[in-house]
Amino acid sequence: MQDSIEEGPTVGVRDRKRAETFRRIHEAAVDLTLRDGLAAATVADIAERAGVSRRTFFNYYPSKEDAVLGLREPQIPAHAVEAFLHPSLPPPDGTSPGKDRLWQAVELTVTTLASLGSPANPKVHAIVAANTELFDRVREHRDATQELLVNVLTERVAEQNRSPSTADSVRALVLLAGAILRFAHCEDPDILKNPDPTAIKKAITTFREALKDIA
Repeated sequence: MQDSIEEGPTVGVRDRKRAETFRRIHEAAVDLTLRDGLAAATVADIAERAGVSRRTFFNYYPSKEDAVLGLREPQIPAHAVEAFLHPSLPPPDGTSPGKDRLWQAVELTVTTLASLGSPANPKVHAIVAANTELFDRVREHRDATQELLVNVLTERVAEQNRSPSTADSVRALVLLAGAILRFAHCEDPDILKNPDPTAIKKAITTFREALKDIA
């Protein structure tokens, strides 16, 4: 998985065409898997149905499983990284920060994981339910994305010549944020697609209380 930091919200014709190709391949993969089964749906058939070459298919998705799930390379928002590393910076929307470091870690993790895409389509849910190995694929992507986020933040801390304890704190916060989101996901499977502040707050509060009990 490549380090990918999103530099800004600019969207042009090229971006729209790329998004459209992602969508066509994903929909073709879903349709063929529902018709033929996951094992029988081939990359060649998916590419043909989507109107692209095999080479183009692999430029967009590394495997048919990822195409079925609609999972992409994660994008880490540069402004969110800066806001996390420099809490004194005002957020881009001009509102008051008003959130502690754990909240910021959770929000940064939500944004990054959400950029993977989410198998929220009912058709995809049906495929995953029938092919439980796809759960493992989603988990692998999310774990790798969290590790990518940790590495990007650690590198930025090193570039700023900040203390090793700062790097350890950043890593611990991001890992804890991931655990909180997994906990919240158990109650709300769409937490990444439609983050519910109340559900996230509840999960954070639960973890704070649990940490107090073992402190």
